[in-house]
Amino acid sequence: MEEVKSDITAYIPQRPPMVMIDELVQAENLSATTTFRISNENIFTHKGQLTESGLIENMAQTAAALVGYQCKINNTSVPLGFIAAIKNWKLFTFPKVGSVIETRVCVVNNVLDVTIVKGNVNQGNTIICSCELRILVQRNSEIRH
Repeated sequence: MEEVKSDITAYIPQRPPMVMIDELVQAENLSATTTFRISNENIFTHKGQLTESGLIENMAQTAAALVGYQCKINNTSVPLGFIAAIKNWKLFTFPKVGSVIETRVCVVNNVLDVTIVKGNVNQGNTIICSCELRILVQRNSEIRH
């Protein structure tokens, strides 16, 4: 397991206010873990909690950070990705503003231009939500900094 600490925007195409991860803390071949502190100014908060959309975007950006990190190591272009489908969505609770969540994604398959990942969002030892994301990877586009 490789620990990673750096500017997250080097690995993902999103920019504030759409950045939904603070730090890529671990990256391996097929998995990654990120952390995120939920602020009241976040565009995905409502009534003091992070919404379902924010949790899904957080998982998708964790998957993007894994790909971006691998591309940076291999000195290749970072592709753009788009959520194509969400499967088996389970929500147990909404995290509150001020809390820190930890998100882990694992790649389970790649089919043509679609990457399938399973993700969990945790707060401490409690699972907040989980799902499977199908992400369409547009390899002919890249992040430009």
